[in-house]
Amino acid sequence: MRVWNLLAAACSSVVMWAAPSYQVIGLGNLGGPATAYAINNNGVVTGTSGTPFGDYKGFVWSGGSLVALAGLPLSLQHYAVGINNSGTIVGSAAGANGYVPTQWKDGAISTIGSGEGNGMAINDNGSVAGTLNGQAFRTVNGQVQSLGTLMGGNWASAYGINASGEVAGYGNTATGAMRAFVSANGQLQQIGTFGGGSSYAMALNNAGQATGHATNAAGYSWAFLYQSGLLTPLGTLGGSASYGYGINQSGSTVGYSWISGDLATAAFVYRDGTMRNLNDLIELGSGWDLQAAYGINDLGQIVGTGTFNGQQMAVLLNPLSPPAVVNSFASSSLVTTPTPEPGTIGLLAAGIALIAFGGLRRDRGV
Repeated sequence: MRVWNLLAAACSSVVMWAAPSYQVIGLGNLGGPATAYAINNNGVVTGTSGTPFGDYKGFVWSGGSLVALAGLPLSLQHYAVGINNSGTIVGSAAGANGYVPTQWKDGAISTIGSGEGNGMAINDNGSVAGTLNGQAFRTVNGQVQSLGTLMGGNWASAYGINASGEVAGYGNTATGAMRAFVSANGQLQQIGTFGGGSSYAMALNNAGQATGHATNAAGYSWAFLYQSGLLTPLGTLGGSASYGYGINQSGSTVGYSWISGDLATAAFVYRDGTMRNLNDLIELGSGWDLQAAYGINDLGQIVGTGTFNGQQMAVLLNPLSPPAVVNSFASSSLVTTPTPEPGTIGLLAAGIALIAFGGLRRDRGV
């Protein structure tokens, strides 16, 4: 009886450990490597993909279809990196004299301001943030407002913007070092480091929390969560460095980290004080290698990039607990990994193995 009790407990442990937290959906690509950079609360995704011809194009994905965005006349290249809840997308496109900040609204492309630069983020009011002619900017009622640079520096870019129009980003200083900043009333305020020379802020939520990465005394970058002057390190996944890129309104953060040995990176999600490898939160043996996460919405859906059968593509992770909130994703015709339903025989065999060897080895299937 005691053996069967142990076996039952072991089987229960296998079920608990093996149950995935996310469903993985491959969004595909445009014929080359693809990365999803942002997702809005309606589940619409934007990002950038290579093509068979060696150029790059921004895309939008919704409900199973990945579609290339329009470019400027005579322009082969453009990049999409941000989206708001109305579906307006921002990025940059190659113009006559270089890249220019760009937005796509209702499928139509338009440029922002006059000069070279990049659009990096957009809020629900339609205010865009980025860099223009070497200075950080935001738009207010459709008009470009320059936010300048850090003191002594000659270049800066905003990478995130919240509902209040405040921004986060980074720029160089008089010494040439890159330093993260957040704004207050339109004034750039420098963020520190973890003892190193550089820091980079990549996203900002409505509570004023920012994420990014900052170097330590050894020169390695650590992902951070910043709020009210406090810079908190998020740790790593066993490697020497990690990088924060996306944050939602509840403060959950995503990015990527080197894993033990520093030979590969893995996407992470950080919440409740813990950094988790997203590869450990999907179906075992799925064939996916999730390399980086760049965006997370308020429903907990995460986007980034990963490989499946050796092909790099944009990827979406739907939370399974609580159940996925956008049911239409399950009908996607692209590569998906369904929730596993372990059979009784499989559980019995796994339970026996657990007792015999005293542990459970997790196979990522890559």
